[in-house]
Amino acid sequence: MRRRLLFALLLIIWVLVGTMGVRKVPAQEPELIIKKVALFPFPVLSKVPRDYLGEKVTEEFEKRFKAEGLTVVPLEDLKKEIAASKEPMTDKLAKEIGQRQGADTVVYGQVVIVGEAVALEAHVIDLSGRLAPVVLKLQGTGISSLPGLARQMAGEAALRTVGKERIKKIAVRGNHRIEADAIVGVMQTREGDLVNPTKLREDLKAIYKLGYFTDVRFDISETPQGRVLTIIVKEKPSIHDIIFRGNFNIKSKALKDAMEIKNLTVASEPIIKEAIEKGLKVYREKGYYGAKITYSLEPLTPEEVNLVFNVEEGGPVTIKEIRFEGNTAFTAKELKKVIETKEKGLPLISRITGAGKLVQERLEQDAEKIGAFYFNHGYIKAKVGEPKVDVEGGWAYITFPITEGPQFKVGKVDFQGDLLESKEDLFKKIHINKENIYSREVIQKDITTLSDLYADQGYANADVTPLLKENDKTRTVDITFDITKGKKVYFERIEIAGNVKTRDKVIRRELRVYEQELFNATKLKEGMKNLKRLEYFEDVNLSTSPGTTPDRINLKVTVKEKPTGSFGVGVGYSTQDHLVGMIEVSQNNLFGRGQRLQVQAMIGSIASRYRISFTEPYLFDRPLGLGIDVYNWMRIYDEYTQNSTGGSIRLAHPLRWKYTKLFGSYRWDYVKLYDLSFSALNTPTIVQASKIHNTSAMSIGVARDTRDSLFTPTHGMNSSATIEWAGLGGQVAFLRYIVDQAFYRPLKWNTVGVFHVRGGYLQALGYGQQPSYELFYLGGIDTIRGFRYATISPRDPVTHDRVGGNKFFQVNTEWRFPVPRLKNYGIVGLVFFDCGNVYGSSARLITPNVRTSLGGGIRWFSPMGPLRVEWGYNLDKKSYEQQSAWEFTIGGSF
Repeated sequence: MRRRLLFALLLIIWVLVGTMGVRKVPAQEPELIIKKVALFPFPVLSKVPRDYLGEKVTEEFEKRFKAEGLTVVPLEDLKKEIAASKEPMTDKLAKEIGQRQGADTVVYGQVVIVGEAVALEAHVIDLSGRLAPVVLKLQGTGISSLPGLARQMAGEAALRTVGKERIKKIAVRGNHRIEADAIVGVMQTREGDLVNPTKLREDLKAIYKLGYFTDVRFDISETPQGRVLTIIVKEKPSIHDIIFRGNFNIKSKALKDAMEIKNLTVASEPIIKEAIEKGLKVYREKGYYGAKITYSLEPLTPEEVNLVFNVEEGGPVTIKEIRFEGNTAFTAKELKKVIETKEKGLPLISRITGAGKLVQERLEQDAEKIGAFYFNHGYIKAKVGEPKVDVEGGWAYITFPITEGPQFKVGKVDFQGDLLESKEDLFKKIHINKENIYSREVIQKDITTLSDLYADQGYANADVTPLLKENDKTRTVDITFDITKGKKVYFERIEIAGNVKTRDKVIRRELRVYEQELFNATKLKEGMKNLKRLEYFEDVNLSTSPGTTPDRINLKVTVKEKPTGSFGVGVGYSTQDHLVGMIEVSQNNLFGRGQRLQVQAMIGSIASRYRISFTEPYLFDRPLGLGIDVYNWMRIYDEYTQNSTGGSIRLAHPLRWKYTKLFGSYRWDYVKLYDLSFSALNTPTIVQASKIHNTSAMSIGVARDTRDSLFTPTHGMNSSATIEWAGLGGQVAFLRYIVDQAFYRPLKWNTVGVFHVRGGYLQALGYGQQPSYELFYLGGIDTIRGFRYATISPRDPVTHDRVGGNKFFQVNTEWRFPVPRLKNYGIVGLVFFDCGNVYGSSARLITPNVRTSLGGGIRWFSPMGPLRVEWGYNLDKKSYEQQSAWEFTIGGSF
């Protein structure tokens, strides 16, 4: 009875073991039919006896065979057989000895050394006859290459020894949504490879790592042609719908878009976890630093589930305090100026600047900035740890741990390598030699300076490497700039891509570099800036590729065009023109030639304006600009109505200095003053002006414009000086001088500071007149805000009508900042302070009588042009003036 029970139990165990599927590893280890190998010693054929090398090769083969689980016939037994035969080793002799030793495979070979050449040869013979004999051969240079050759050949021989297990075919079963190629693509094993259990285990792990399957198994079956590897998978269910629960402050669609997870995708854990991290990032950007997101799968069918994200938002976290640990060289106040993360301040300022907002990625960047700050002040061994965030009741307390180390000074500075100039001249161009404290930033700038110096002389591939030698005793760093200039490089071909409308020549003429010309980095940078300033393109990229010879490179300019034309019809209201109807057609890149055309008509309740303007920036394909303007405008003032009809011709040519041009123009104006008010009829200056109609004038000037953008500048300057002479015929004669200067400078928090100053003087000439409409007036959105248009002027002592002045000055200061939540639309806010005045011929320019205002507004570069809405407050209101003024316009700005 006991024997029967024992037999039944063993039978059950055998059945269970024999039928049990294997997961996460191959279902079965491949059965190795070849168990025993006869490995013969490798003789060495060389002029100098080197038998020890053959022994090393034999040992390498034996080591590899045993690693594959094979049995190796003892080498001494084989040596006795060889000695007894007294014959040279051949396939026949190897087989005979192998059969007597009970081996399944025999391996023999030799090492041949001739001079520096080394050759290794091995014969692998299957004694069963199932596999054809194989001869393996490898060659190397020098005896030192032999160990590597032996290892490589031993591995190949071991695999050949189990060659009957070659995989003929790889098949996939159980996949419905995931392509078989995607599964096989992550495997190392390929059809035709020998079965390698270790590699198969790694393959199975790689398939699991895809995250698409709940079960993966391998099945290896034998066929007459070879073995077939079948991958059996069970796919995870697909996502039918994505549901969010608990999100109140961020909409489900916004979260789903940010997570980049879609319906019908496989419910893969790695994909879901990645989506959660993206969702948490959205919450952190909104200040919800304590938000948590978990998920669950709600089954619908065996193949489909609903993915449910459970959100715990918590409250928005605001930075209360930023602390630093370990800082002794710099105060917390100094370090806070370095980082972008800020503590919460006044509500309005915090809303504009984003102060108090906690962003994890920004914290990591700030840690790097602090480290760079220390490196730039000589603390080359400083370390900044991961920022620690403590959250208490909606407030965040951030701590940056710092290990400063000692401060290092600049030691010796030198140059070595390919020097194009004397060391004395090179020292004049760099700055680290003028510093006392070591600074990585200064060194980096010096590297750029030296690289550009070489690149401007054609050495595009010049390499400048600072070799640093630290001295812990003296706490100094010796710096040697090692320069390798390489070969001079020329532009072979310049290719333009992406321009559908803009002609190639328009782009090429702005590049400042030409085919077959010596490489020049500065010209290339200037060309890049010129292309961006055209405002024809959304994006401009420069890339290089090797030319037909080492000293040639190809330059590719890839642009992405944007609309350059506009058409607008509308009705609006302007503080200067009141109710207006507008129609405007403009094209800044006419027919892709770079020409500009503008046709404008505006009819208002107190003003109308008609204008046609055309500009050709490259006349006859030369850098000579030509412009033609024709206009008519009418405006009703308090004192009279003015109608002006005329035209002008403009010329401009660049000068040798960067971004500088000489310009000139001629204008003819026919002006008529009518509908004079009662007070104007009693103002001699106005009555006299109403009798003067024709103005013929020419002007000449110099302008320099280094702004990074013509419409939304953030840095640079725009300067001009103009002299206009009226007296070429007509009734008017004068000399008018005007200077205009505007500076733009980027400030903290992505804001921009603007300083604009403008002044003018009109000198009377004895042979003509100076009508009041040719004199200076201020007031309005383009001059001094907070005052009505052209109301700042000297006035008649009796009638108090405006009569204009012969000199003026104005100063405008602005702080421009991105408007929260609207900065992606190009809307910026600003605050300003304006001052200035207009003076008559008897007044001194330097006088305490200065008109001032302050205010704020918003600007938007709309499809119709720059839109400005601004409010100004008059700080020294006169009895006949308003205290404040709202102003609105669509047009240019300083």
